[in-house]
Amino acid sequence: MRFAVITFFFSLSVLTAYAQAVENTSWATIEEFKAEEPIIIRNIIWLENNPIATDQNDTKALSENIINWLTNTPYISVNLEGVFLENLMRNKRFKYAEKFKVTYLFGKSLYIIQHQDALDEVKASTRGIEGMINVYNELKLVDPSLTNNQLERYARLSAKGKLEEYVADRLKQSTAIISY
Repeated sequence: MRFAVITFFFSLSVLTAYAQAVENTSWATIEEFKAEEPIIIRNIIWLENNPIATDQNDTKALSENIINWLTNTPYISVNLEGVFLENLMRNKRFKYAEKFKVTYLFGKSLYIIQHQDALDEVKASTRGIEGMINVYNELKLVDPSLTNNQLERYARLSAKGKLEEYVADRLKQSTAIISY
């Protein structure tokens, strides 16, 4: 039994270290950007599941690496729709607002990277919001007092299977766009 527990924790630490690796930090060709895609995807998913920085990880370095890659990728463009972020960003008491802006960017980017040949803005934005819901749920485990009406609404819509419909309706009304 003791061996099984030690093996489990060793395996978990190896997987965690593997998931949060910052590999390359500069890319010159499209082939180099393409080669980095699986690492970017893995790190985005890892950040959604591990939103809090600890002594064992560096979420800031991972985030900066992803943003650097997204900013310099010549074949991917990601728009942030203000309609999904404006209430979070305006709420001065919500200390995680900036984290959710980045989370939305990463979730939407994840969809775009995985579906470059068949882009769907509604599905991409929905994936961005789903990433926000994942991070919100993880943060609530650490801080049970954490609440945000907009994120609670997104979580309810997702649970009911109505998030994509909501996103489609909001995108039709949206005019505020930030590009990355």
